[in-house]
Amino acid sequence: MEIPAGSNPKNALVIKLGHIGDVLVTTPVLTALKERFPGLAITMVVNQGTEAMVRYSPLVDHLVTLERKASENGNLLAARLRMIKELRKRRYDLSMELSGGDRGAFLSLISSARLRVGFEPKKKHIRSRAFHVLVNSRGTQNHVVETFLRQPRELGLHPKDLGLKFEPGSVAQARADEILSQNNLEPGGFALVHPTSRWMFKTWTAEGNAKVIEYLEKLGLPVVLTCAPDKVELDFAHQILKCMKKPPFLNLAGKVDLYLLGALIKRARLFFGVDSAPMHMAAGLNTPVVVLFGPSGEKMWGPWQVPSEVVTLDMDCRPCGRDGCQGSKVSRCLTEMPPEMVIRAVDRLLERT
Repeated sequence: MEIPAGSNPKNALVIKLGHIGDVLVTTPVLTALKERFPGLAITMVVNQGTEAMVRYSPLVDHLVTLERKASENGNLLAARLRMIKELRKRRYDLSMELSGGDRGAFLSLISSARLRVGFEPKKKHIRSRAFHVLVNSRGTQNHVVETFLRQPRELGLHPKDLGLKFEPGSVAQARADEILSQNNLEPGGFALVHPTSRWMFKTWTAEGNAKVIEYLEKLGLPVVLTCAPDKVELDFAHQILKCMKKPPFLNLAGKVDLYLLGALIKRARLFFGVDSAPMHMAAGLNTPVVVLFGPSGEKMWGPWQVPSEVVTLDMDCRPCGRDGCQGSKVSRCLTEMPPEMVIRAVDRLLERT
């Protein structure tokens, strides 16, 4: 079903209830809408805790967060009712639900958008009745971005710009410049290493990370080390430091939020890390990426439209999509990866870019 020629929707609702990286990889859908309808006002609904990915995006005119816990302003039910009231009053011409779940379908339905688009369930499900147009999301060889773009393409939208888009915001940009100046670092003159993921079974070894950091600094690229303030991630960063003869040039582990992390990635010569939201942020900022993939699949989740080197270990069992080997939270396809393989990937990327 294509949007009729000459039809210009004024308000659109885009729903993506997922994790941080899940939200960021849907931004090409927003670009597709804005390309076709430049005056379109887009409201985006995301889970509480993921809003940083689109808070400062010029593609999003209104941001609504689905609260998952009670706030100081009232109980959870009251917050949900306020959100529903806000969605209904905007009178959307179009709704796109990109999550494929019951909550998103309900929000799309309750919005009363004139045209509601969603993904077809794998099996018959009542939520399919929430939509006027159902799009098949299946296809194991497709990158997730291509899967999300099936919705606008189903409506006859064929975007030219398919890149991810992330905007850290002016405050974070200024803070990043201040940090670089204080440490005598130039934009493009350092590497940012983010060795962790919220899922630690996606993480490489402390020893391997230490060797890559030492190699980067030997090449004349000072390393800025980052990770989330989560205790498990901080403990892993400390393990890396214990493996090093001297600490990296600048250790910001646990000291950056997503906005500042993005601003620093934007100024880096390259990003080194694992399959994680910061890797997608690097792609959204057009910073070259060296990334390690273990149990997750690089065909679906690899760095999108950015100069990159994806490093994997050739094992028949990967990608398995599991939380470590036999549920152990440790992935052999990562822990057995030799540092020399990663260092060669770093060399290739630096030579190309």
